[in-house]
Amino acid sequence: MSTKTLVKRAAWVLTMDPSIGDLADCDVLIEDGVIAAVAPGLSVPDAEVLDGTDRIVVPGFIDTHRHLWQTAMRNIAADWTLSQYLVGVLGALAPVYRPEDVYAGNLLGALEALDHGITTILDWSHCAIMTPEHTDAAVAALDESGMRAVYAYGNGAPIWFDGDSHADWSDLRRLNDSTLPGDGRITLAAALRGPDFGTVDRSVDDWATARELGVPITVHIGVAGFADRPVAQLAERGILGPDTTYVHCSRLHDDELAMIADSGGTASVATEVEMHMGHGYPPTGRLVTAGVRPSLSVDVCTGIGGDMFTAMRATLAMQRALDNDAIIRAGGKPETLSITARDVLEFATIEGARALKLEHCTGSITPGKEADLLLIRTDRLNMLPVNNPVASVALAANTSNIDTILVGGRMVKREGVLTGADTKLVRQLAESSRDYLVAHTDGACLGGTWQPSGSW
Repeated sequence: MSTKTLVKRAAWVLTMDPSIGDLADCDVLIEDGVIAAVAPGLSVPDAEVLDGTDRIVVPGFIDTHRHLWQTAMRNIAADWTLSQYLVGVLGALAPVYRPEDVYAGNLLGALEALDHGITTILDWSHCAIMTPEHTDAAVAALDESGMRAVYAYGNGAPIWFDGDSHADWSDLRRLNDSTLPGDGRITLAAALRGPDFGTVDRSVDDWATARELGVPITVHIGVAGFADRPVAQLAERGILGPDTTYVHCSRLHDDELAMIADSGGTASVATEVEMHMGHGYPPTGRLVTAGVRPSLSVDVCTGIGGDMFTAMRATLAMQRALDNDAIIRAGGKPETLSITARDVLEFATIEGARALKLEHCTGSITPGKEADLLLIRTDRLNMLPVNNPVASVALAANTSNIDTILVGGRMVKREGVLTGADTKLVRQLAESSRDYLVAHTDGACLGGTWQPSGSW
C-alpha cells in the first residue's frame, strides 16, 4: 500500500524548476517518498497532511564539499590561515584519528547539516589514516544520519605531503564493488589531489582510476597560488570533463574558468573559508561570466559555522562588494546587481544537485524527484511580512526558521526537532573524541591559543 503525504496550503512553494516556477498558496503531494504533484487545491483524502500555512517550501539545501571527519574539532582553526590549517589539521591531528573519531565527526557533522536544512552533502573524506575500518566508520555515520550523501574517498594525508606519491584506491574499489547502505541515499565519488597538491602525472593516474570505476570526481584547485595554472595543466593532458567538480577555483585565470565551462565541468565555492583562510577571492561572479553556475559548500567546521543560510548570504555579499567596488574605482556608480537572491538559492539547491550528478533525483520540487523538502516558517519576526519569498529564504531566514525536513519523503525534522537522533549520545561521542585527539596531538589545546607553526 502506498504512503501519501500532502503539504497543504503552503504560503509559497519555490520549486527551483523554471518550468513550474514559484507558486503561492500551493500544495505538494508526496507518494512513496517521491514528489507526485505540485499545484494549488490538491485533494487527497487518504494522505497525511502537513499544514503549510505560514510556511515556504523549498528543496533541501545541498552542500557539495565538506570534510565531515573534522567536525568534533569545531572552531579549533577559527584564527588560522590555510597553511596553519594544513599543518595543524592534516599534519598534526589527522594522523591520530581512530575509526571511532571519524565516526563521531561524521555523525555530528551530518546531523548538524541535516538540522540546518542540508538534505544532501558531499563528504570529502581524506583523514590521515584511511584504513577500511576508518572508511566504513565514515559511511556508517552517513547512513545513520538519514541524509542523502556522496561519500568522496580521498586517501589519507601522507599523499598530500608527497605530491609525487601514488594514491591507493583499493578501498574505493572495495566500496564500489559492494552494496552501500542507505537504500540508494549514499553514492560514491573520488576526491583527488589535483595539481595543487600533487604532480600532474599523478593527476592523470587518479583521473584515470576514477573514470575506470565510473564515479564522479571532486578536486581542490586554484587554491592560494599553490600551483601555476593547474586547470591549464590538466587541459594540456586532456583530462578535463563533465564528471569533475572543481572546488574553490579562487586563483584560477579567467581562461581556465572558460576551460571548465567548455568541458562541462562544475564548481563548488566555499565563500566563508576562502575569505577567512587565504584561498583568494571567491570566484562566484567570474565563474558565472565564464558559463559555470557554481554550487555552494561549507568546507570545514574547524573554522566556520555549518549552515547554508550563512553561505548564501556571504556569497551574495562578497560578489556584490567586488562588483560594486570595481565600478566605483572606475569612476562610476553601481546601477544594477549582477548576482541575485534567486541565483544563490539556485546555487544552494539545483546547482548543487547538478554538481553531484544527482539532478535526476533532487535539487528541485519537480514531480518524479525524491521528496527532499524544507518547510520554513514565515510567522517569526525575522520573516514578517513576506514580500519576496526568494529573498526571505536567501537573506532573512536562519536555522531557527526550519520547521520540517523531509529526505526521500521521510520526516527527519518536525516542529523544529530532529526525529530519531540521539543528540545526547552524539555529544558524548564528539566530546570524547575531541578529548582524545587533543591529548594525543603535540601542541594541541583548547581555548583558542593553539597556533600551529611550520610550512606546508
